Amino acid sequence: MSKTKRIMIALAFALIAAAATLLVAQAQGQAETPVRAQVDSSDCYACHQDFQEAWASGAHGHATNDPIFNQMWVDEGQPGACLVCHVTGYDPATGTWEKDGVACETCHNPVPVNHPEEPMPIDQSTEQCGQCHSDARFGWDEWQTSTHFQRAMTCSVCHDPHTAGLKIVEGLETQGSSGLCINCHRDYMTDFPYSNHSQAGVQCVDCHLRNFGASGDRSVHTMPDHGFTANLSACSACHADQMHGETASEALNLVATATPQPLLAQDDSLESEPSPVSPYGFAGLAGLLGLAGGVVLAPWLDKAYRKLNRGK
Repeated sequence: MSKTKRIMIALAFALIAAAATLLVAQAQGQAETPVRAQVDSSDCYACHQDFQEAWASGAHGHATNDPIFNQMWVDEGQPGACLVCHVTGYDPATGTWEKDGVACETCHNPVPVNHPEEPMPIDQSTEQCGQCHSDARFGWDEWQTSTHFQRAMTCSVCHDPHTAGLKIVEGLETQGSSGLCINCHRDYMTDFPYSNHSQAGVQCVDCHLRNFGASGDRSVHTMPDHGFTANLSACSACHADQMHGETASEALNLVATATPQPLLAQDDSLESEPSPVSPYGFAGLAGLLGLAGGVVLAPWLDKAYRKLNRGK
């Protein structure tokens, strides 16, 4: 068998393998591509200007470009784990994402193809918030022990999901954060305005949501104790000198520390727009395998072809 004939057979194998692989990859890609409406932020803004502006001014809208986040992210080696919560549609396989910040689709998903004729879905469940606000740094364990949680209250009862801040109760604007507490606990608030705490400007959250130790300092990612139970830490924050000596106060070790988080491998080629994996790479690999297979099988194929011709 000539060398030229063997090479021709090997090339034929390579072309067949590459073409077959390319067709399969394209067909699979089309089957896995979900059909959904492509919604841009400007689309939401056209009808929901107030919500869009509130989102743009809040923590969710600035989850990616917040300077504190960016500095800490760089200092920790730009781990992909941070992007799971700080961007929308993060793909760990490619290190890319769909949109900066916690965009509308995070809670309003899937997007109806015929919106606005069909209303947008709204996920206001505690579990939805818990996808990011879940570990020990965010007080999730304490929240699950609270009466609020046991009574099926969701985060959005007190927090505005667009600004990611506390809601303001109409008529109680001057009460600050305590306005939310007064709105449900008016019976407990009857005598509080006349107390020394109230006269000193102490609000409900200063005792019932405190979890930062005697100094009151809080680091990034730490959250108030959402168990809503006043404890010794809350008292010591203001009355440590009155209640305990210096040694006893130090022994309490009340200052909260952040839980160390594992770092993931860094991808220096992060882009804000995801790029799909090209099927041509797989086709090229299949072609090489086909070429090798053709070289190996060429002598047997040539022998079989000759036998067929003799039989005729």
